[in-house]
Amino acid sequence: MVEPGTSKTAKAGEKPGPGRYICIDCGQELRIDSTDADLVKCPTCACEMYNCFPMTHIRPDIKTPEDVMNPPKRK
Repeated sequence: MVEPGTSKTAKAGEKPGPGRYICIDCGQELRIDSTDADLVKCPTCACEMYNCFPMTHIRPDIKTPEDVMNPPKRK
């Protein structure tokens, strides 16, 4: 889980990987499921910056993009 104040940002045009991306201007959420997908400008306000919540921050056992596509079984 992301600690407050330690969130990362990503810019439109980058390939940040699977996860949730929240527009820093309007709060619109985008989800990316592919490791090859580009982050696009916000469809609501055209902002290019997002706060990142990649899959690696949701589950500590997710370490690589391959783990996102085939997550390890929980014990």
